[in-house]
Amino acid sequence: MTKQKAPSGNQQARELRFQAHQITHSAGPVPPAEEIARYEQIMPGAADRIFAMAEQEQQHRHQAENEQNAANARIADANIRASDSNVRAQDASIAEIRRGQWMAFLLGLAFLAITMTLGLRGHELAASALGLGGVAAVATVFIKVRSKQ
Repeated sequence: MTKQKAPSGNQQARELRFQAHQITHSAGPVPPAEEIARYEQIMPGAADRIFAMAEQEQQHRHQAENEQNAANARIADANIRASDSNVRAQDASIAEIRRGQWMAFLLGLAFLAITMTLGLRGHELAASALGLGGVAAVATVFIKVRSKQ
C-alpha cells in the first residue's frame, strides 16, 4: 500500500464559486414584453388580466385627477366670492367713514353759524359755551373712531 502525501496548504484544490444576480426594474403599470410572455406561458390569459388591470388603474387615476381638479375649481370660486365680499365690506366701511366725516363737517358748520349768530346778537357767554361744546363733541367722535381702528 502506497501512502500518498497530503497536499500542503498551497497545493490544495480551490473551488471557485460565482454567483450572479440580475435585477430588473420596470416603471409603469405594464411589465416588459418578455415578462408578459412568461406570465402568459405560466398562466394563459394573464396578459389580458395585466392589461385590464393597467387600464382600470389609468381610469381610476384620471377620475381621481378630475375630482381633484373640480374640487380645486370650487375652492377657487369660493375664494373669489370671499374676496369680492371683502371688497364690498371695505367699500361700505369707507363710504360709512366718508358719510361720518361729511356729517361732522356739516355739524361743525352749524355750530359755527349758531355761535356766530349768538355772538353777534350779544349773547357772548352762550356763544362761547355752544362753540366750545360743539368742538368738543366733534373731537370726541373723531377720537373714538380712531381708537376703534
